[in-house]
Amino acid sequence: MTYAILFIGVLLFLGHIFSSLFEKTRLPDVLPLMVLGMLMGPVLQIVSPESFGEAGQIFTTLALIVVLFKSGIDFRILSLRGAVGQGLLLTTVCFVLITAIIAFIAQRVLGIPQTYALIIGAIVADNSTAIITPMLAKLQVSKTAKTILFLEANLTGVYSIVLALALLSAASHGSHVSAGMLAADVLKSFGIGIVFALAAGFFWMSILNRVRRLENAISLTFAFVLLVYSVSGLIGGDGAIATLAFGVVAGNIRLIKRMWLPKLDFRHLLSLNGGEKDFFDEVEFIFKTLFFVYMGICMRIGRVDLLAIGFALALAKIIFRAPAVNYCVSKKITRADCSVILAMCPNGLVSAVLAAMIASQLPGEGAVIQDVIYAVIFFSVILSNLMSFRIEKGGLKWVGKAMFYRHAAEGPTADVKPSGAADGLNALPEGASAPDNAPAPADENHPS
Repeated sequence: MTYAILFIGVLLFLGHIFSSLFEKTRLPDVLPLMVLGMLMGPVLQIVSPESFGEAGQIFTTLALIVVLFKSGIDFRILSLRGAVGQGLLLTTVCFVLITAIIAFIAQRVLGIPQTYALIIGAIVADNSTAIITPMLAKLQVSKTAKTILFLEANLTGVYSIVLALALLSAASHGSHVSAGMLAADVLKSFGIGIVFALAAGFFWMSILNRVRRLENAISLTFAFVLLVYSVSGLIGGDGAIATLAFGVVAGNIRLIKRMWLPKLDFRHLLSLNGGEKDFFDEVEFIFKTLFFVYMGICMRIGRVDLLAIGFALALAKIIFRAPAVNYCVSKKITRADCSVILAMCPNGLVSAVLAAMIASQLPGEGAVIQDVIYAVIFFSVILSNLMSFRIEKGGLKWVGKAMFYRHAAEGPTADVKPSGAADGLNALPEGASAPDNAPAPADENHPS
């Protein structure tokens, strides 16, 4: 037990070190964490997935809950207004195209049912905002390109979660029910989960000011998130979707109050403050650090065939992403920016947690799905990192010339910011999200 606690402490220290190196060198912290897990697990066999027993599944579920809630908090409804156009178009076309193509390839090479292949496609189509952000900071990229990538990464996370969970629900029912009954059951569970989450969100945001007066109040919101997940499942809803919807309500409550409930007296509806958001950032960091090491331990690197398939799918994701970028973004965006948009598609924590969840719920093929997606995450991060490095050094111009022939080689650079510019990745079209992200009024969280 002492060594286990020591090991966790060392991992968290390493996580902070790798995160700092990520910001300075653009080497994603995901890679050293996964490599460390692989060394401890399949290489040196110091520990195995079986060593965790039931604790491994509990840890995976908790990680899923944290990821879903954080995804909801970070999702800005107003960002859709800025995305109506090329951002939303690129996101939707890319997601549908990549999901379909990856599913087709996975079904052919793995010989798995179509539903399982579509699950792989839906998860692989996700892009990781946490990995994309520091990588973009090193590149000379226009504000428009940054906006598109920001919106795409956030929207694909929601797309991936919703579709993967719906397909998982379908796969768990087997083939003994009709498609109509299956669709009705999925819609019912999603509907119950969303309605319950909305009610829970309004309830919690309305009593949040009273909760803050209690001792250790910040952790109570996390406890309530766990209740939303579990109670939703007990009443027939989908706990994962409920958690995501609850996060969306918690992250957008001020916008909801202002736009949809202006005539009702909801003065007591409060949004999460900076300290509460920082708390969930820390919780996500802890789970991310431990989970990627756990992921490396679970990887079966002896299955070279699955590693090769994962590499092929990661490469296919980039290749088939090119025509969508070429036709869905404005011709005014230069080839260099299009090349950056093409490269910025690594998978991350959302994909990893969904893969682990599926492995625990689908016997047999679930383990194969997990291994393939873990390999995709590993290789997609490497490929995106290498491509961004070459673009930064002025390379890969042939990619832009060959794949983005509709776009000019050079263009206006008025909106190009140097690396580390203040607006960063989170820059959005003017007026897109400023109201929702604006600081709360001084008396909102502490009414007189």
